[in-house]
Amino acid sequence: MKLTITAAIHARWGHRVDGLIHTHAWSVEATLQGPADCDKIFPADDLERILLEVVEPWHSHYLTHEDAGEWKGYQPLIWDREPTVEEIARRLWDEVNRRVPQLIEVALVEATEFDRCRTVRLAV
Repeated sequence: MKLTITAAIHARWGHRVDGLIHTHAWSVEATLQGPADCDKIFPADDLERILLEVVEPWHSHYLTHEDAGEWKGYQPLIWDREPTVEEIARRLWDEVNRRVPQLIEVALVEATEFDRCRTVRLAV
């Protein structure tokens, strides 16, 4: 048996996918695993702080692989790949995993404020 904890934060940033720039309210989750008998896998407040630190550079920006200039007050943040939800999840994994070795999953929930929602999960 294993014990898990999932922490989530909410954030807003934009991305440019298939030539369309748009923003979402995102939910960013990280799940950690530890032994079933452990007192604490990882301090939840610390995990939430790490998630906030990872996405902080994206605030007031739209993620893009081609600079389209300023858009509705958002500045471009240029990546080497198109910032699909899948690519964002991979980058979240890389950043969180560097800081928290017990990481077993990241999830990125896109656009819960509308009539549809998508979740991408990356797990070991």
